Amino acid sequence: MIKKVFIIFLTGVFFINTGLIYSAERLDLSALIKEAQKNNLDILAAKSRYEAAKARIPQAKSLENPSIGFTSGKIPRGTLKLNKTMAEDRMLSINQAIPWFGKLSLKGKIALVESQMIAGEYRDKELQIINEVKQDYYALFMNYKKTELNQASLIFLKEIIEIAEAKYVVGDIPQADLFKINLELSKLNNDIDNLRQERGALETRLNVLLNRKPDALLDAPELKEGLLFSKDLEVLYRLAFENQPELLIFSYAIEKNKYAKSLAKKSFLPDIMTGVVLRGITTGAIGPWDLMLAFSVPLWFWTKQRYEVKEAIANLEEAQGAYSAMKNRAIAEVKELTVKVRIAQDKINLYKNTQIPLVEGSISTSRSAYLSNKGDIMMLLDSERMLVETKMNYYSALVEYHMNFADLERTVGVNLSEVKG
Repeated sequence: MIKKVFIIFLTGVFFINTGLIYSAERLDLSALIKEAQKNNLDILAAKSRYEAAKARIPQAKSLENPSIGFTSGKIPRGTLKLNKTMAEDRMLSINQAIPWFGKLSLKGKIALVESQMIAGEYRDKELQIINEVKQDYYALFMNYKKTELNQASLIFLKEIIEIAEAKYVVGDIPQADLFKINLELSKLNNDIDNLRQERGALETRLNVLLNRKPDALLDAPELKEGLLFSKDLEVLYRLAFENQPELLIFSYAIEKNKYAKSLAKKSFLPDIMTGVVLRGITTGAIGPWDLMLAFSVPLWFWTKQRYEVKEAIANLEEAQGAYSAMKNRAIAEVKELTVKVRIAQDKINLYKNTQIPLVEGSISTSRSAYLSNKGDIMMLLDSERMLVETKMNYYSALVEYHMNFADLERTVGVNLSEVKG
C-alpha cells in the first residue's frame, strides 16, 4: 500500500512540475504578428487611407483645371443661325486661374504633412493590433497553463481517492475526508470545462485578428522564462518621444497648422486670372486675339481673410497645447508601465526562487508524514493544492510581465528587444 501511494504521489508531482499534459506543436508569436500585419483588415484599411492621403499631395500642388469656351457674337435677333455671324465674332477662349505665388507650394506642404499624420494613424493601428495579438496570445498561454495544472491535479486526486477509499473501508479515515476529496474533484472538473470554453473564445478572437476562419485550430502557445528587464527610463522616454505615433501625429499637426497660418496670411493677396481669346476660328486661320489678365480683390477681408488668420492661429495654439499634454501623458504611461514590468519581474523571481521551492518542500514533508502514518490525507491534499496555486501565481506573474511589456512597447512605439540600453 505504501509503495503504491509513493508511486502515485510521484506521478502527480511529475505532471504538476513538468506540465507534460500537452504535446502539441508550439504557436510562434512572431509568426502571428507578421501574419496580422499582412492580413488584418483594420491594418489594411489604415494602409489604404495612407495611400489615398499620399495621392492627394500632387493634387494639392496642381492648378485648377482651365476653362475652354466658344463664343459666337452678334447673332441676328430672333434667329439661331450661327453661320450668319461675322467670322471675327466667332471666338475660342481659354482661361486659367493662378493662385498668388507660394499658395500652391503651401497647399502641397499641408497635404504632405496630412499624409504623414495618416501614416502615423496607420502605424498606430498596426501597433494596436500587434498589442491585441500579444495580449490574446498571453491570455491563451495562461489558459493552457491553468488547464495543465488542473488536469495534473485531477490525475493526482483520482489516484489518491482510490487509496482514501481503501483506508475508509478499514476505518483509517472518516467519511468526511472522502467527501472533501470528491468535492475537490468536482470543482476541478468544472474549472477544466470552463477553461476549455474560455479557450475557444480566445482562439476565435485571435483568429479574427489574423483574418482567419474563427474556428481555425491553433497550437499551444509558449512564453520565455528567465527574463531580465533592464531598460533605462530616460531611454524609454526618448524612444516614446521619437516613435510614439500619437505624439508624432500631434507634432505633424503643429507643422500643418504653421503652414495653414502662412497660407491664411497669403489670402490677403490677390489671385490671378489669365485668359486668351482667339477670333475668327472658323476661317481656317488665326485671326485677331485678345489677352485677359484679372486679379481677385480680397475686398471682404474684415469678415473673411482676417478670420481665416485668427482661425489658423487658434488651431496652431491648440495643436501645440495638445502635443504638450500628450507628451506628459506619454511620460506618465512609460513610467507606470515600467514600474509594472519590474514589479511583475520581482513576482516571478519570488515565486520561482522562494515560494515554489518552499511549497515543494512542504509537500515532500506531507508525503513523508502520510507514508509513515504520522500525517493525514487532507494535509497532503492541502500541500498539493498550495503547490498548484503557487505555480498558477507564477505563471500569472509571467503573463503579467509579458502583457505589461507589450503595453510598454505599444507606448514607446518600437520593439524593445531590438533596442540597446
